[in-house]
Amino acid sequence: MRDFAPIESLFDFYQRWSGLRPHVMTLIASERLDAREREILTSLVDLADRVGPDDLLPDGDVG
Repeated sequence: MRDFAPIESLFDFYQRWSGLRPHVMTLIASERLDAREREILTSLVDLADRVGPDDLLPDGDVG
């Protein structure tokens, strides 16, 4: 059973990222993943860390 609600959208993910990030970092540091899987997740963390509120605006809108 999940201890959190499903992520419903990119905005929802962005809003929750600060709470999700430590869990992902723990997974990356664990022995559960192979090197390639850790590399992929690390790249996704780097990407998610770069997303800001302006990235979530509809096309053409300026913040």
